[in-house]
Amino acid sequence: MSTALKGVKVWRFEEIREALMSVYSEPVTLAKSVRRKDVMRYLVRLDKMYGILEKRVFSVLNRLPSPNRLNPFYAEILAISGITDYAALYSRMTGLRKALRKIWKQYRLRVKLSLTAREARNDLREFVGRSLSIMRRLEEDLRKLEKALGEIKKLPCIDFNALKVVVAGMPQVGKSTLVGRISSSEPEVSPFPFTTKNIISGHIQLDHIRIQIFDTPGILDRPVSELNEIEKRALVAIKFLADVIIYMIDSRSSSYYPIEQQLDLLQSIKAMFSDKELLVVVNKIDETTEERLRKVLAMVREAHGEELLKMSALNGTGVDALLDLLKSKTRTTPIPR
Repeated sequence: MSTALKGVKVWRFEEIREALMSVYSEPVTLAKSVRRKDVMRYLVRLDKMYGILEKRVFSVLNRLPSPNRLNPFYAEILAISGITDYAALYSRMTGLRKALRKIWKQYRLRVKLSLTAREARNDLREFVGRSLSIMRRLEEDLRKLEKALGEIKKLPCIDFNALKVVVAGMPQVGKSTLVGRISSSEPEVSPFPFTTKNIISGHIQLDHIRIQIFDTPGILDRPVSELNEIEKRALVAIKFLADVIIYMIDSRSSSYYPIEQQLDLLQSIKAMFSDKELLVVVNKIDETTEERLRKVLAMVREAHGEELLKMSALNGTGVDALLDLLKSKTRTTPIPR
């Protein structure tokens, strides 16, 4: 969907109004053979105005999926962006598109049958007024759609039929570093939390299986209702994209968030997504003392069980073991259809 929407612009009411007024006032050149030029000029303007409205406002419907074909992942992204009822918005836009076409046909006939240029001009003005009234009714929807499409355009191209791995965890645990090391992706890495604000994808080739891997924004340990839009995108990615979840933990005593909070979030994710494969990775072991690492590993095992990995995404320690484990998981994880 994100690829299909590249280049799509949602026009605002004032831009639409300005475009119509420009057409209304610009000169019209007609061939010498055209009869009743004083009337036909208004017909040309009317057709051009309708073309602008169709192209700039309603042609986006040709690129949007119908509600019954909208992937749930995109439906959730739209909801986060403010479009909580995509079906209703799509229906409104479709209905108003039909209404505009009906009005255009009606006024086109009236202008053609006008006896004078004054009558044709009045008909054109009525058409403009009724058209702008329709645009006014769509103004709030168009603003929401502009924001939502802006977010969707930022999303990577997603192959829903491929195996997908989502890397999750709190901010600054090393998610972007890992994704950048093991995949084709080049996410931004920064010493500051919440650097990753969108879902970023790369690809890994393991034997004959091509895997899509997603870097996600950090999630804080708090109720879902208190998460911001950035954090909610990460949860949506886990919910709808992940065949396997890699949950990363920062083992350092100087980590941005205490190990207790990281484990609380781990438990929340396990509870919410109990049907998904979960790999727990204790990261940044190169910056952790042996005593601290033993303590962290014991806490993680108590919270999660024995199956976990020690790793330094920065220098590559333990990355091969992660890929081997991921390879074994993918053999037992059915490819979505």
